[in-house]
Amino acid sequence: MSTRIRKAAKAATSMRARSASRPRGLWVEVDPGFHVGNDRRQFLGSIAGTPLEGFRAFGPQSDFLGLFDDLDVAKAAVVAAASSAVAAPEAERQLS
Repeated sequence: MSTRIRKAAKAATSMRARSASRPRGLWVEVDPGFHVGNDRRQFLGSIAGTPLEGFRAFGPQSDFLGLFDDLDVAKAAVVAAASSAVAAPEAERQLS
């Protein structure tokens, strides 16, 4: 394997490892301290706050999820809530 190919493969592998630890979706700070997230299929939720006061996370139906010290942890909570909100209706449809 050439050095160039080895370096490209190593870069691709490290990129996958980094992206796996990031919260899913596109997150945008629409106003100072107010973040909204979505992925291609759905609205994930929103986060309001600053590092000094904490981050208040809200799910896709604007339900309060909690107060977090870290923005990435708040994003992960929003993503988890959005994922469970999608899974529940699909499970109900399968039971019918």
